[in-house]
Amino acid sequence: MLRNTFRNMLETIIGDFNPSEIKDPVERIVSSKEKVEDIAERFLGEVNFQGRFRRHPLVWKTIDWGNASREYKKSNAYKKIQNKLTEILKKQEIEVKDLHELSNLLRELKGVVIDFIERQAGNVEQGLRHIHAPGSVARKEAMNLYFGEKFVDDDLYRLASRLCSSIAFGESIGIYSEDEGFMRDMRQLIESFGFGLPFRIERDKLREIGIQEYDVDHPYVVLLKFIMWLRNQIDVEEDPEKREICLSILNMLQSATVNMFFMPPDKEKWCTIFFPRLDFFINNWIQRDEVRKNLEALVKNIDTFIRDALRESRRRKEVEKVRNTINLLMNNYEILCRKLIEYGVPDFYALRNLMDLAVDLSIRCGIKLHFKSLILAA
Repeated sequence: MLRNTFRNMLETIIGDFNPSEIKDPVERIVSSKEKVEDIAERFLGEVNFQGRFRRHPLVWKTIDWGNASREYKKSNAYKKIQNKLTEILKKQEIEVKDLHELSNLLRELKGVVIDFIERQAGNVEQGLRHIHAPGSVARKEAMNLYFGEKFVDDDLYRLASRLCSSIAFGESIGIYSEDEGFMRDMRQLIESFGFGLPFRIERDKLREIGIQEYDVDHPYVVLLKFIMWLRNQIDVEEDPEKREICLSILNMLQSATVNMFFMPPDKEKWCTIFFPRLDFFINNWIQRDEVRKNLEALVKNIDTFIRDALRESRRRKEVEKVRNTINLLMNNYEILCRKLIEYGVPDFYALRNLMDLAVDLSIRCGIKLHFKSLILAA
């Protein structure tokens, strides 16, 4: 059943608590002289119980944690944790069997939360929600957007499983494909390059792919930079296994159906992006050496320009003004990347706006940006 598939994916993301992880938190509670009303909640904070559900940042954003926490606090597992900790405090001694018992109770408590998430995801009365396709709204929130569509629970669990299977790029963007080979290679890439957990590239590792802090809320910029990084690794990577993974992913991107889930801090902007085939963009802009070099030069120039502008803005104490201009510049950069990726042609209106904003910043901050690379590529 797809319900079990969805549940297993959540189990994999959250993981288990082993006794060795629990020992130090319990010792801190026992040695603490601070009086705590809810010792179970203190313990859950010490073992970072909530943090386990945050491991996949996109899945976490869809969890109604307020109601989930109320649910687990009413459970028998929570009461048993409370009783066990009270018992340990009284005897002021931690035995191995206590740690194993607490580990099992945490597993049980985790199951209570997963049960709650499972029920929410499979609620056919509410239709599609963010866990199924970011940007969707429940039926009760927008009745006029539903035109008789009906979903059975298997449909909803299948859709929710996509988000759980996605690879997160930082905190706001996830990439997913129905192509199992593509997803397997993506997970292998993360492991081989040490980018993070199997389902996420850590935010601080994005820089190794060339993705900067100002890129992370622009999905098309992120995808373009990732594709360019893959192509570059094929040329420079010395490890044949790593090089082969990059080549395999780049090849599959030309035929695989790829979705991106975009979930920035502003919830109004959440959406699911469905890409057409990327072969035209990759063949014409990535595989052609001269064109790719011009595109790489443009991307590098924009990055250098923005870094210089931010540095100069701090010196001149105009950070807010400069950041506002950079945000506008990045919005046009995003439009430019979108047109390149989806249609294989540059958006000259966005390019003109980008140039105008860059000229404004260069005059204000005394920095330069050369656009010759993009004009040649176009």
